[in-house]
Amino acid sequence: MKTAMATKQKGVTLVFSLVILVTLTILGLSTIQSTRTELAMAGNQRESILMFQAAEMGLKAAENYIANSTSNGDFNDSSLGLSTVDAQSALFELDYFDAATWAINASQAAGADVFSSAKPRYIIEYMGDRKQDPMASSVNIGNYGSGQTGSTVSIYRATARGVGLTGNSYRYIQSYVGKTAP
Repeated sequence: MKTAMATKQKGVTLVFSLVILVTLTILGLSTIQSTRTELAMAGNQRESILMFQAAEMGLKAAENYIANSTSNGDFNDSSLGLSTVDAQSALFELDYFDAATWAINASQAAGADVFSSAKPRYIIEYMGDRKQDPMASSVNIGNYGSGQTGSTVSIYRATARGVGLTGNSYRYIQSYVGKTAP
């Protein structure tokens, strides 16, 4: 003989189990989505770091080239990534974001490209000379830096482009270098 209470409770366990199963499924899918997002963020950060390191290699190669150059006359060969900027002309402006600029007007940095899909490239622009003012040495506050000697300093702008592993994006860095004229 069955009681009324036992007949009413048929199927409650099934409904309760389905609710728990749906809740766990939603929690699992949410965790998978979160993991995918975190993995993509880590990959992007790695790519960004590799691009920066490659660009740093290119910039270091450019600075070494400047340090070892013996004449400012060397800076007239755009196929080597070397050019002279005419301060009087507003027309001379390289488009650093144009791929053709880097294919035609840039030099490759020596070294391995193990962590990058391409070797870093650099462009050096000779900006002209500047005569130092020996009287300005009295403005040297707290002995920061060095006093000016009155010699001529050649100014260069070095721009480097680094590529990451995927080759889909680039990092550009730039520095200005002053060197006592030879």
